[in-house]
Amino acid sequence: MFLSLALLAACEDTAPTFLGTTMSPYFPMDGDRQAEYNNEDVDNVTWQLFVEKIEPTERVNDEEVVTFEWSNGDSGELVGAVKWSATSGEGIKIHAYADGTGDFITFDTPVLVTDDDDKMNRNESVTTETNGYTFVSTLVGPENCPVDWGLDWENCLHINLDDGDGDDMTGPIFAGDYWLVQRYGPAWMQLTGYTEKWNLAHYDWEAAE
Repeated sequence: MFLSLALLAACEDTAPTFLGTTMSPYFPMDGDRQAEYNNEDVDNVTWQLFVEKIEPTERVNDEEVVTFEWSNGDSGELVGAVKWSATSGEGIKIHAYADGTGDFITFDTPVLVTDDDDKMNRNESVTTETNGYTFVSTLVGPENCPVDWGLDWENCLHINLDDGDGDDMTGPIFAGDYWLVQRYGPAWMQLTGYTEKWNLAHYDWEAAE
């Protein structure tokens, strides 16, 4: 009887533990994907940013690494490219990037955009020291992010990825802020070199053949 009472008391005092939000579904990479973004600095950035998944993908340390090219939707000029992975249980990572048509710069240690256990809580940060940078990625929390595409998305996950150089206008092209939505990925992006956000204007997805 005493043992039963002790067990009951222990159960009453034990609160459930929230391990964090699973992050990889917020950056999906399956199938064929292309997104178009408008910049909110309408007076100075009049072109659309096209983001397109490039085939084939790569395998790096048992993770699928996907290249997304960023281009000027008006001229077709390549703005840059970023190699990402978003593996369940491994989190979201950046493995390399390129400016314009330049060669890829591969990180000796992939940049952790989320914790490598794929779970994060509000205000939690992860730090990656690699290639002379100290990246700090912080889950700011859920925020509403209505998009130009016409959807009033709520509870988008806002992540700040700081490259550590103290200047929002310089550094790797992918640094900045992201507002992520499950199944679609970035709804808004506040990227290095731009004073205003990129806002999702259109999205295409098709299952891989």
